[in-house]
Amino acid sequence: MANRIPTAKITLTYPLYSCAFDPTDSSLIVAGGGGPGRNGIGNKITVLDTSNPAELSQIAELELSPNEDNVTSLAVGPRKDKNLAVFAGVNSSEQEIKKGKNEHFRVFGINYPGKAAKTSGVRVSEIARDALFLHKDASTYQRLLRLSHPYEKFPQLGAVATGFAKEPEIALFDVPCAGGGRWKSRGTLDIPKEAMDLDVVQTGPDTYQLAYCDDHEIFTVEVSKDEISEPKCVYTITPDEGATAKASFKSLRYLTPGFLITVVNKPNFQGVALHGFRLPAKSHENARLAIQAKLPKGVSRATGLAVRNLSPASSPSDKQGETQFVVAVAGNDSSISLFTLEHKSAATVDLLANLAPFQVLKGVHPSNITGLSFSTFTPPKSASKASEPTVKLASVAVGFTTVVHSIPLKKHVDKSIQERKGGPPRQSRYVVALKSKGESPMTVITLITIIVLIIALVGQTFIEAKDIGKPVLGIKPYLPTSWTKPLRNTPVTNEKTIKDLLSDANVHHSQPLVIRHDGTQGTDGEELPPLHVGIHNEEIHGPATSWEDLDPKEQHLWKERLKKTGHWVESMGESIFQGVLFGEIGGAIGNIVGEAL
Repeated sequence: MANRIPTAKITLTYPLYSCAFDPTDSSLIVAGGGGPGRNGIGNKITVLDTSNPAELSQIAELELSPNEDNVTSLAVGPRKDKNLAVFAGVNSSEQEIKKGKNEHFRVFGINYPGKAAKTSGVRVSEIARDALFLHKDASTYQRLLRLSHPYEKFPQLGAVATGFAKEPEIALFDVPCAGGGRWKSRGTLDIPKEAMDLDVVQTGPDTYQLAYCDDHEIFTVEVSKDEISEPKCVYTITPDEGATAKASFKSLRYLTPGFLITVVNKPNFQGVALHGFRLPAKSHENARLAIQAKLPKGVSRATGLAVRNLSPASSPSDKQGETQFVVAVAGNDSSISLFTLEHKSAATVDLLANLAPFQVLKGVHPSNITGLSFSTFTPPKSASKASEPTVKLASVAVGFTTVVHSIPLKKHVDKSIQERKGGPPRQSRYVVALKSKGESPMTVITLITIIVLIIALVGQTFIEAKDIGKPVLGIKPYLPTSWTKPLRNTPVTNEKTIKDLLSDANVHHSQPLVIRHDGTQGTDGEELPPLHVGIHNEEIHGPATSWEDLDPKEQHLWKERLKKTGHWVESMGESIFQGVLFGEIGGAIGNIVGEAL
């Protein structure tokens, strides 16, 4: 099967809520638990070996206090020698919280004895615990935890956010680079609404940006060595035209310092969308939607998001070049939708392109998915046919299960970039080996064809209703009478204008001309009698009155009568009537004109 993604699964003894890969190894750290109480389900952190794409194995586990809460959030920090730092959110015991002491921020260490003993002798232990939130709220817990992308010899910035808080907060902390000192708090931000999700990106050697979203807005915060700015709203969701309910943000991740990707749940469980945003370059600007895609119709709600850059910049000062992102979205039907997204870079212009699905993993877990995480991808130093490169996607669920999918990658050379003679060869990068499923061109062609056909049918119906063209459909007899009335202010093609009729009379200027009706009326009593223009003979034609001497009401009726048959339009003006006599306009004719109005 060309599109088969190797899968490995393991079932543990407790509900899982978080997972994260060791960035330097194939180890996966998962965590969760049954919470405080004597329910028989412990609170644990487990280390799994994922090196075998067909099998997961447990290599270490730490059982936490049964009196404290389960692990709610998790992030893997730097490695120093054989020790890996792991940050987590665990609420203190109920007794400690009642005393106003909730050391929710935990630091664990995973000690690897060496490559020779990779699957044995690994130990997990607690290193430190602290409280980063300022407000003492008994119901608060550490719901969110994120670290900026690790760069060699550069510190990281971490962020945690409250859940169920009466006074929502985001707390920031520094994470020293590998071999550095202890983490330290950077301060807190009071926010009006709880963060639905957050992420951190490094923008320079000692500058960072925090982004977070609530249900309907995205905010950014600038973090420098000495200052933390106030949150700035850069985007607000508005209801669709004609609707009152708004879509809501579920998840948010940085792609680069200039782009974010978000998961948006549509109102009333109507589906899920991915939205990519270009962040503002200037303080007075807002974020702009750069790209979007829909999840399969069967997914009415998203529960998680993970993103992996397959060719990241080597330092925070370097500009991100051409790369592909792998995007995974967990749905409420226990599916995972996989997408690829291209980042294009030319001179000073960066673009997002080709956000396209390449696989939908259905029924991944028997229960709701609670966490997603991609492994770090390091390009192999030499090509080996024995093992193809992969990026691993881990998912955990409340039903005790952990699943790892190994997504195959392949080397890619951009052929659109011309290779200069005598210059260096074109650079290669890695992309997903499975073909993305872009929108079928036949779907677009079919849609355009249907739209053109509908427009043509509507246009032909209009032409036949107004008698302004050759009938093709023969539909006029079946249309309502109100649809078939002639157009106003538009001369009838087979009728001359009043100017033409006066000119055709071809008489000397001293002979008065009269505009009058023939004595006969339309055959059905609803049509106007023919119009006659000629030399006035009062004995034959009866009395006539000049335009200037007509009553305003009669002037109005004459103009409407001439407009109805297309002999005159407003743009011709009334000066054409000067010196012309007009016959009487009878009551029956006036009634017909009035009905047309």
